[in-house]
Amino acid sequence: MSFLSGVKSKSRWTASGLRRACVATAMSIVASAAFAVVPTPVVNGPIPSDPSSPSRNYTFFATDLDLKARGYVEEEFFFSGTANTYDATFSGGIGARPTASPTANIVTAGNPYTTRMVVRRPAHPGKFNGVVVVEWINATSNYDVEALWFRAHEFFLRDGYTWVGISAQSGPITNPTLGLKQFSPARYASLDLTAGGKFPSGDPLGYDVFTQGVQAVRHAGVLGPLSKHVKKVVGAGVSQSAGRLSVLMNAIQTRDEPVMDAVLLYIGGERLRTDLNYPIIKLLSETEYTAPASANEIAVLQPDSELLRTWSLAGASHSDWASFAVRYSLLRRDQPTAALRDNCLNPSRSRVPDRYVISAAIDWLSRWGDKKGHSGKVVSPPASPTIQLAGDGVTVVRDAYGNSLGGIRLAPFAVPVALDSGFNDLPPGAGGLCFLNGTHIPFDTATLNQLYPTRRAYLEPFTKAVFDNWRDGFVLEEDAKEMLGQAAVSLYGRKLECGPLCANFAQFPIQPSTQLLRDHTQFLYMSGDDPILLSLDAATHAVARGYTTSLTSVKTAWFTQAVGWLQKYKTQIAGQLAKGRATTQQAALLTEYADVLIAELVKLGASAAVNTALDDRLDHDRDRDAWPGKR
Repeated sequence: MSFLSGVKSKSRWTASGLRRACVATAMSIVASAAFAVVPTPVVNGPIPSDPSSPSRNYTFFATDLDLKARGYVEEEFFFSGTANTYDATFSGGIGARPTASPTANIVTAGNPYTTRMVVRRPAHPGKFNGVVVVEWINATSNYDVEALWFRAHEFFLRDGYTWVGISAQSGPITNPTLGLKQFSPARYASLDLTAGGKFPSGDPLGYDVFTQGVQAVRHAGVLGPLSKHVKKVVGAGVSQSAGRLSVLMNAIQTRDEPVMDAVLLYIGGERLRTDLNYPIIKLLSETEYTAPASANEIAVLQPDSELLRTWSLAGASHSDWASFAVRYSLLRRDQPTAALRDNCLNPSRSRVPDRYVISAAIDWLSRWGDKKGHSGKVVSPPASPTIQLAGDGVTVVRDAYGNSLGGIRLAPFAVPVALDSGFNDLPPGAGGLCFLNGTHIPFDTATLNQLYPTRRAYLEPFTKAVFDNWRDGFVLEEDAKEMLGQAAVSLYGRKLECGPLCANFAQFPIQPSTQLLRDHTQFLYMSGDDPILLSLDAATHAVARGYTTSLTSVKTAWFTQAVGWLQKYKTQIAGQLAKGRATTQQAALLTEYADVLIAELVKLGASAAVNTALDDRLDHDRDRDAWPGKR
């Protein structure tokens, strides 16, 4: 039915009403015509990937997670087109500019480019939830870092998301030591984001490259059988990439038809315009309240609106522990010169699990604006409490233990067992970005025993905090259960001494410990990993009991028990390798770390030849079954 026939069918229309309707429709057409349609680039692929190739003819950072067991596939595509440059500027660092970029003007047009995207998606439409998260891959390290994927991979796989990573900046392609062309000269020879050397710095093509990549996701078939089932595309950037993405949102997408249905800006980004018409969550760690100017967001904070939320996660650090630990074996495979430890003044990397809040934010973005049930109520995320600042407006207020007040307070932080801060510093004379790494210093045994003299004294407030996190909308139910499961096997409230080979701080090369090895194992989320984690939990308890007792013979017996559990762990990892659930690199790393621990325990008197029966004595407390969301 035409517009006019629809008008004629309404008997109450007047001539003036008709004129107003026609004018309004014409204005709408003119307004829509003012926005350019982002072109779809030419796509080549999927590019065959062979991890055993001597020339490294495989996808850089090809995941070592067991995608097949989760019903997922990984594919890499190259795509080419022409891009504009604009008079938009990037403010450096994480792009924390306190003013929103105005709509940009085109400076040059027709600049050719070729780059890549990595797609990790369900193999079949039945597992796909309809949401594609497209990440602007982070370029800060001079190699492509899938910063969001490394944090939220388990959530994506668990809940049926498709993740796409786009290389939109030139440094990780051309860096002479770490770049893609150095990694695999033959595979990545065609990649170019400089228009043949015309733009050797500044990445001015990146804005169009990213939006055209999103168009390829929507229209060029890169999702295979999922292509017809896409419901929403969520753009995402982490740190510097969030800064770039915020400029794209403010300056570029306000002149084009928006290609993203929603956006997550994590730990970065400039102030956002108030006329952006899609849902946005800016999620900040505590670091963005404590860092120097280039990475400080206090001056950028703005009020929530109908389509904007700013969430602040207390105790979390900009550079987190989980996303670092999960890529150790990848780094050893693809970037062997990269350091696997931080050189900071304090033990670094907060242990506040930011991945849970990231997952909740993406879940909200995938549903924001939908109507809920028969009530017709529109789904929208909660507002976040802010991290408390002193009267000067810049100093974070802290409790007696040094932990910040206010903000989203995940249970491991709300029921504290350590100092977890967003700030760290450099040793005298050293350089680097330690101010991004945060600090994690476990409380001493006396403090822990005073705070949690019994298991109940720890578990009751922890369970309540988990329930509050879930009820308030900052944690999903599966992640809430995971926190409860970890509390169930923890040492807190048992009056045990967690000595150096047990404690969780720093990184494994600096501080070998059973809890750090557990983290390296857990973050891989291998199929069938429950018995493997149980072995490490049992080893941790045995080590702690060994440190706690004053009787040499008992100490030796407990340390020997720990060796036995670590030997069992090694056998279990070998089994995972044989079943294809772990890669050669993963198995080598985890086995190496277990051997380091065994050698250290032998130095403390343990026997390496374990003949005694293993006894875990874990007392799991059944916290997982007590999840209040199921009551």
